[in-house]
Amino acid sequence: MINAELYERLFLYIIIIFTLISCLLLNGLGYAAISKGSKNSQLALLLTIVFSLFIGFRPLSAAFGDSWVYNYTYELMKSNIGGAYETSSEWIWSEMMYFCSQTVDVSIFFTLVSLGYFGFTLLACKTLTPNNVLVSLLFCLGAFSFYTYATNGIRNGLACSILLYIIALCTKSVKRPIVILLIFVVFNIHRSSLLPLASLFASIYVVKSYKWAYTFWLLSIIISLVAGGFITSIFAGLGFDDRLSYLTSTGDSHYTKTYFRWDFLIYSMMPIILGYYVVIKRGIQDKTYLILLNTYTLANAFWVMVIRANYSNRFAYLSWFMYPLVLAYPLLKLNIWGNQQGKRATQIMLAHVGFTWFMLTIF
Repeated sequence: MINAELYERLFLYIIIIFTLISCLLLNGLGYAAISKGSKNSQLALLLTIVFSLFIGFRPLSAAFGDSWVYNYTYELMKSNIGGAYETSSEWIWSEMMYFCSQTVDVSIFFTLVSLGYFGFTLLACKTLTPNNVLVSLLFCLGAFSFYTYATNGIRNGLACSILLYIIALCTKSVKRPIVILLIFVVFNIHRSSLLPLASLFASIYVVKSYKWAYTFWLLSIIISLVAGGFITSIFAGLGFDDRLSYLTSTGDSHYTKTYFRWDFLIYSMMPIILGYYVVIKRGIQDKTYLILLNTYTLANAFWVMVIRANYSNRFAYLSWFMYPLVLAYPLLKLNIWGNQQGKRATQIMLAHVGFTWFMLTIF
């Protein structure tokens, strides 16, 4: 069995290898060739299945963060000890976990969650970039937070993966009952999904211009610098989700720093800068991209306003889960650089996965 401490590095290095191969193929292509795509959806499906099994059957180790806690709770449910099972407001997750605890081993449960996490991400990629599924999937797999929410915050990760598919569906002409059903499922897995859902609806029905979303994001920085503590206390007291209490909690991780996180802000602004260049500078208008971009920008603005708070990374993920596809979509679908499209896409893709590798190396 692979050492638990090596799992993340092995996962990322495999992604880096596939990314390098994809970049070699992309580098010399122009927009016309990229938009036609390549027949790589089968390989994307294979990677999804292999990684789901790889992550799902991981060792039961504290190295995987909350997975250890889920395993402990799972075993209590399995033995019906100490009232471990209780119906919560997020009842779909608790019912699923209890049902699995009575029927299958915890590794099967983790594998089912992984199949959902990777599978809905694949569906989102296929919906948004059907001609370049593998490349967009590699953007997702190589993202800074992707592995963490595959092994640590698995409930949040599963909910956000389904939500990513919901966002993709909302950019297409799909039957509304399907979207409503998935929203119902997501909200009853992890209630914090309300924030990106609200951002999505605002992007579809209210904030249709990127200039407004971009301006709001800039204002959120000023608000955070001037009145960040006040805004944090307001959000912490809303009460719709108990996890909002994390904003004012204390801890000993590197996410409990209470200064303004310029490093995370710089990371977050990359899709926003690209969006500014594509939509405002180049004047390229694409309905799907605007929905993706505005949803990300509005959700990220919330996090910027509470950026000083403890564990604010938990709330950053409520926009960061969209990050890879907000980057990948314009590179694969919009004519931004013509014959230089492949070269620019390669540079951005390498910088994207390179940041993840850098963060893994220094922490």
